[in-house]
Amino acid sequence: MALDLHVFRTLSDNAGALIHDPASGACAAIDVPDAGQVMAEAKAQGWTISEIFVTHAHADHTQGVAAVKQATEAKVCGPADAAGQAPLDRILAEGDTVSFGGASFEIWHTPGHSDGHLSFVSRGEKLAFVGDVVFVMGCGRVQPGQMAAMWTSLSRLMALPGDTRLLGGHDYTLSNARFAVAMEPANAALTARLAEAEASKAEGRFWALTTVAQEAATNPFFRAGEGALAAAVGLVGAPAGEVFAALREAKNRF
Repeated sequence: MALDLHVFRTLSDNAGALIHDPASGACAAIDVPDAGQVMAEAKAQGWTISEIFVTHAHADHTQGVAAVKQATEAKVCGPADAAGQAPLDRILAEGDTVSFGGASFEIWHTPGHSDGHLSFVSRGEKLAFVGDVVFVMGCGRVQPGQMAAMWTSLSRLMALPGDTRLLGGHDYTLSNARFAVAMEPANAALTARLAEAEASKAEGRFWALTTVAQEAATNPFFRAGEGALAAAVGLVGAPAGEVFAALREAKNRF
């Protein structure tokens, strides 16, 4: 039986997320930006949080973990460098597996945005929790000196099947879409997605869930190997990793 997924806005633009296994009743929170809201959302769904998956150490993803653990006795797992911010029961690293109900999540080390950043990848559920590595039509800020690491992390996620759902940690969708169109104005799929992003923003809808195929068609960072993106940053013929780095710097200034 497929997992239930509930995604919601928390703080100003963070993605709150809960997964629920109907068979066992298990419920996991993916990061905890705000403890009160995450617990309220679980209560509204009729779910009791039993586990917390931490993608990375940054405060806007970990600051509510301790309070939820205290209230629910949930078991917490995440990267070693998050141990100072969240009470971890299990430290995860590349190659580990997390079982949740009938599902299994591979643990991928996906650094670049933060040293210990992890992605939780379930091939059976066609679902990956990618924290601040991938956003809709965008990617997270990159630590100094970590462009190559971020490109490697993105490249791994890009290679997942096209129907794999990716849940990023924030809704920066409209600003990402505007940058993407500026880099690739002839991309019709992207122009349509910008219109969708504008409508979503106007209607107050939260948008942090996407698919690998959608990003392959519209995300400039996924598309760094395309000639149009290389031309946009004056690097025709350059390796895709170099084009990615130039695009990310351009986004920083956009």
